Amino acid sequence: MPSVIPFVRRRARIATADALPLAFSWLVLAVVIFLLAFVLYMTFVPSLPTEPGFTLRHWSNVASSRLLTKVVPNTVIVGFGTICIAAFFALPLAWLLNRTTLPLRTTFTTMIGIVPVIPGFILAMGWIMLLDERIGLINNVAANLLGLSSLPLGVKDTPWGMAWVLGLVLTPPIFFLVAGPLCRIDPSLEEVAGVIGMKQLTTLRRVTLPLVWPGILGGLIYTFMTAVSIFEIPALLGAASGKVPVLASEIFYSVRPGGPLTATFAYGAAGVYGTLLAVPSLVGLYFYLRVLERTERYQVITGKGYRPRETDLGPLNWIGIGFVISYLVLAVALPLLVLLWASLMPVLQLPSREALSKLSFINYDSLLEGLGGIAVIWNTVVLVLCVSLLVSFFSFMVSWVVVRTRIRSRKLIDMLVMVPHAIPSLAFAFALAMLGILASRWLAWLPLSGTIGIIVIAHIINRMPYGTRVMNSALGQVHHELEEIAQVCGTKTPTVMRRIILPLVKPSVVYLAVWTAMLSFQEVTMALFLSGPQNHVLAVSIWELWESGSLGTAAAGAVAMVATMSALMFAILSVARGPTAGLVGRGVAEPPVAEEP
Repeated sequence: MPSVIPFVRRRARIATADALPLAFSWLVLAVVIFLLAFVLYMTFVPSLPTEPGFTLRHWSNVASSRLLTKVVPNTVIVGFGTICIAAFFALPLAWLLNRTTLPLRTTFTTMIGIVPVIPGFILAMGWIMLLDERIGLINNVAANLLGLSSLPLGVKDTPWGMAWVLGLVLTPPIFFLVAGPLCRIDPSLEEVAGVIGMKQLTTLRRVTLPLVWPGILGGLIYTFMTAVSIFEIPALLGAASGKVPVLASEIFYSVRPGGPLTATFAYGAAGVYGTLLAVPSLVGLYFYLRVLERTERYQVITGKGYRPRETDLGPLNWIGIGFVISYLVLAVALPLLVLLWASLMPVLQLPSREALSKLSFINYDSLLEGLGGIAVIWNTVVLVLCVSLLVSFFSFMVSWVVVRTRIRSRKLIDMLVMVPHAIPSLAFAFALAMLGILASRWLAWLPLSGTIGIIVIAHIINRMPYGTRVMNSALGQVHHELEEIAQVCGTKTPTVMRRIILPLVKPSVVYLAVWTAMLSFQEVTMALFLSGPQNHVLAVSIWELWESGSLGTAAAGAVAMVATMSALMFAILSVARGPTAGLVGRGVAEPPVAEEP
């Protein structure tokens, strides 16, 4: 009996002190687990989720010739092609800007950090206007110079074109994941290689790169997972027409008919596609965790006179600067410039003296009406504010349980909250869409389907893994003695959170809220999947303008969207340098740490 009393007292203390954060943590995890189970359940439903029945027909269709000969190969090409393009740019950029004396390194790093802020589908629109066989400016100029009617060069209707655009868009995650380990390599290891006669390139290949292998592998896996789950860029570049279908587009058009081969609803098939899309991501995470189990092989920071050293490129500085500028031009400058040009033209045409005389703001005059009016702007504001605040709140609660308590299930909670990072966002959007159908029939009073609320829920689930990484890092730096002293004085846990811990981690909370708001502002895949007549947001309206053929108005909306995000980001950076200084410096891959009070 005496041995039972401490256990009972400990359980009672957990139930009282940590009841609030634990309740919110399990609420988040319950939603995630339920949605995953619902996706799997939908694979056995004959038709609508409101109709009874059981079937294996959707799984038997996996062996169909179209899926095996077109959809899966295209998805594989897009995934691996993306990581090849992204690694080609990211790895040299990470070395040049972190291990050399290249001029303007801080400026270049900041500019690379801005790339994720620009919506990917907007960059895809720019590349279509550059390389499309019919309207592409570069293609038309080159064809005129060569005396040809057109050139076969293009990014549409080919998986390699999709991989090219996705690779440019997803270079920053690999860059920031590799940059940190590169900065922390002990230079004595490279010096030893030089002493035994290794050349610099050999040292880089056989010493430096193997030491940062976990960072490289993590970046490649993250990029592959993201590339195969993105819908909007492949859809713009050929998946929507059915010429280059991928798994992400199959999910979308199974639930939202509109593609050439999806004239009817196929909810069960969408569930199967979502399950298939999650498999490679989970396999990749398994191998990444296997690498992390042997982290001692990559421990290079010791207490023996560690000091970082930078390589002097000498006359090769200009080559390095040229490489960095080439990436920035391809990833940002060219697509945005052609969109700006298209937004000022009544009809897209090549730059010329005659074309300059036709420049006007006619596309901007009717922009608000073309986007859908004030309602679209209001929906966007509601989405951005709700997602940023709720993600910050729930991330703080989950991280409190993981970092600040001794609950045995805290590691399980930390693992489960990372599941949405491995599962494509379209799978969760699909589950929410199906629940919306159920609610419209059996719970008509629940405002779910076709509302801005369902998009908010999808965003919260998708952003929670990143939010908890930021808050885990911040809360881990606050010593437990601060709250222990407060508890000795009789202060309750909610008061400790609000009056002591939260002010100390405020910089990280602000950072998380700002970055989440920007990601929600530019995201289009989930919003488009869950869109209805009453819940359109800005990104969806621009997408639909492009799809309807209003290229000039869509380009004007894209320019306005990028300008708004850039102005917002720089305003926040100038007003609150402390809380958000890491926003563009660290990018999406390396969360900031809490500052000392």
